Amino acid sequence: MTLAYADAPKQPHAKLQLAPAVRSSIIVLQPSESLNQTNSLEFQLALETALEQALEGVIVDLLWVDSTDDYGIAALVVGMQRAATLGKFLSFQSMHANDQLALEAAWAQQQEMSAGAWTHTFSSDLESFLDVFTHG
Repeated sequence: MTLAYADAPKQPHAKLQLAPAVRSSIIVLQPSESLNQTNSLEFQLALETALEQALEGVIVDLLWVDSTDDYGIAALVVGMQRAATLGKFLSFQSMHANDQLALEAAWAQQQEMSAGAWTHTFSSDLESFLDVFTHG
């Protein structure tokens, strides 16, 4: 896995470990091979560290990722949660379509678990009021 800084074009790729004093506006993570049970925790920690150190946000370039399992998707979801908590953006680039669908499903499930299921019904009093209000 490599790391690149958006505002440091002379060194497009650096090692994953960042010095505590390094603060970039945008950090780009470029994992390679696969995001799976074996390496998803390492990636998750790198993503969280990048989010904490970036001033604005993180771009995850998944161009070189061949496969992603449920553990990899879970690491991405944790990153999305952390980005939301920190108020920073997180962008996934070059993601395979199947991984994108899996990520969207996992994110929706996570949102439902944390916020509860949404219902689209109003109380009968409100519906009656709206009927009278709109139909006179």
